Amino acid sequence: MQDLNICSQVSECLTIGIPVRIDCEEREANLLAVIRHLAVLRCRIIVLEADVQPHVSDICNKEQVDYRFVEDTNKVFHRTHYINQLLQMSPTEVVAIWDTDVLVDYGQIFEALQMIHQGATISYPYDGRFVMLPEQLSAQTRHKVDFDYLRNLKMKSFLGRKLCGGAYLVHKQRYLQCGGENEHFTGWGPEDAERLHRVRILGHKVCHIPSGKLFHLYHPRGNSAYQSKEDARRLRGEFIRICCMLPDELKKYISK
Repeated sequence: MQDLNICSQVSECLTIGIPVRIDCEEREANLLAVIRHLAVLRCRIIVLEADVQPHVSDICNKEQVDYRFVEDTNKVFHRTHYINQLLQMSPTEVVAIWDTDVLVDYGQIFEALQMIHQGATISYPYDGRFVMLPEQLSAQTRHKVDFDYLRNLKMKSFLGRKLCGGAYLVHKQRYLQCGGENEHFTGWGPEDAERLHRVRILGHKVCHIPSGKLFHLYHPRGNSAYQSKEDARRLRGEFIRICCMLPDELKKYISK
């Protein structure tokens, strides 16, 4: 009954955008599990797949998801670029950007949505605890998502500090005023931290919900890594550059 009440309050005011590039079997299996979990909310889900050819069109059509394919022969998945496209496609003022591999409880999504309605520009549907599920437990969870069971395992958070990736909600208009996604991040890197710091520097509210974990399903690293040492230096340099800017400098940088 609680889930039904949450669904009725979320379905009309939230769009969930999932940028996708399938680089392994586990990633595809994770996407299916995530879509089935989120579909209960009855809100619009847009999956944008950018690749040489489509891999998940059948999954999305079967699950009645709004599927978009963009032919992209670049070896590097330009995720920030496609998130900006998802923001533009979304008809609602609140948009959730979701990784293909993460799960959170419905109540946590509702809490994060309420924070947006209360003035936050970005809210995270977890408290910063980011739990990496091992391979066997991930297979079990894909089959049946049981948050009570996962919470009772008391697994430690990845890296042992508060994280800000995986899933986040934004107020679209306010977030676009802050520049939207920084497309200088052309591949995997510190874009999650940059997003949080940039929005805060510009005086906007960013918050995590008070309590609740995010669970990450297993997959081989694939495209979730720096492409080269030079790429790592460049992307870290962009992050540092943003964090060192004053608000007026940052507004001018965004306008260019």
